[in-house]
Amino acid sequence: MSAPLLVYGLGRSGGAVVARARAEGEEVVFVDARAQGDDVDAAERLGARRVADAAAALRLPVAPTTCVAAPGVPIDHPDLVALRATGVEVIGEVVWLLRRAPAPTIGITGTAGKGTVTRWTADVLLAAGIEAVAGGNLDPALSAVARPGATLVVELSSFQLERAPGLRPDVAVVLNLGVDHLDRHGDLATYHAAKHHLVRDLGPDATFVANADDPLVAAWAARSRARVRRFSLAADAGADAWWDRAGGHLMLDGRPLVRADELRVRGPHLIADALAVALAADAMGAPRAAIAAGLRAFGGLPGRHVEVGRLGGVRFVDDSIATRPLAVEAALRACDPPVVWLAGGVDKGAEVGALAEALRDRVVLTLGIGASGRAYADAAAAFAAAEVAPSGDGAATLAWAVRRAYGHLRDAHDGHGTVLLAPLAASFDQFRDYAHRGGVFRDAVTALAAATATEEGVVWTPSS
Repeated sequence: MSAPLLVYGLGRSGGAVVARARAEGEEVVFVDARAQGDDVDAAERLGARRVADAAAALRLPVAPTTCVAAPGVPIDHPDLVALRATGVEVIGEVVWLLRRAPAPTIGITGTAGKGTVTRWTADVLLAAGIEAVAGGNLDPALSAVARPGATLVVELSSFQLERAPGLRPDVAVVLNLGVDHLDRHGDLATYHAAKHHLVRDLGPDATFVANADDPLVAAWAARSRARVRRFSLAADAGADAWWDRAGGHLMLDGRPLVRADELRVRGPHLIADALAVALAADAMGAPRAAIAAGLRAFGGLPGRHVEVGRLGGVRFVDDSIATRPLAVEAALRACDPPVVWLAGGVDKGAEVGALAEALRDRVVLTLGIGASGRAYADAAAAFAAAEVAPSGDGAATLAWAVRRAYGHLRDAHDGHGTVLLAPLAASFDQFRDYAHRGGVFRDAVTALAAATATEEGVVWTPSS
């Protein structure tokens, strides 16, 4: 009798592992803290058996030798510690999948931008005629979409990378290293160490796409045995891909690739993302013409610095996924001032003060929302005017914030500026996830636009 596979924590990634393992005839047992849920029902319908905890799994007639632990389970959870102490290997879904189904792989990480770069890279490869699928931390889970013959483009969070022993992608992309998840990792060094797992074991046959403008990423690249390809927003950084601001072009190996104003997404941080995409696609053999076409075609992802539309001279931007200081600062700097900033939710340990320069330069009003709204507004008040949304559910909160933001720009700034949702906080106090929060924001903007266009005759221009 062979040992069963233990899946610790279902959700998106654990459920995908159960489905794939059972489809291949493997015995599966699982642990999940919830008594019920759609994923629990699905696992049981597939024939996976629930066990109470790690101790119960180890008491099975044949104990598991491998545990696939969901990213949401802390790596130092007592059950995972107990499993490792008895010799059970604890890994994550991505490594489990790649061991079973090896494929050309691009692994992408960073504090900000990794979801955008993952989807954009997959789109560019497809435009080049290279079969590719995107998954990982970006929905869907990799095990749900990986198929023979496809290049795997994988977004990797620190939670996934800390359980990825021996990971060696063909191309590793590190976009930036800022502050995030201190509530989980404890300190910045531990968070960065988890990210380093993506490039730690690269050999000379791999490509490391590195941000030359980030000192820590640059230091990792200098020590890497991989072939290093660097990108930079500075023309004089000696990079392989860079932004020629004077000429307006994104450059690849010394030749113009596309003009920055041809991209459908805005902001220097998204130009940096485009440069990383170009190098990753080039490393996989995509022709320059296809890379250029794919860069031009990409319209961004919902919730990731996407323009919802313009109401007269006021632009509304959904960057609901911006929950780290690095991402929020980039979002603020990409917006046309004056900016009304919507911030708050479940505090992840970020410091509003870290955004002081961007707040002073661009923000005229901060509107605090959600559980941390008052604390964020109080901190932001040192740099600009600040108010707190009335208590209420998520829809009511964002409806108030959108109306207040537009009214302020209309009355105090001649109807010009940007309303930016970049919360610096997680969404789970009032919303299912960041995408739900972004959708509620877009609904609030659309409702405001409909009422304002009727009452005030202001032109509403939704983004395509």
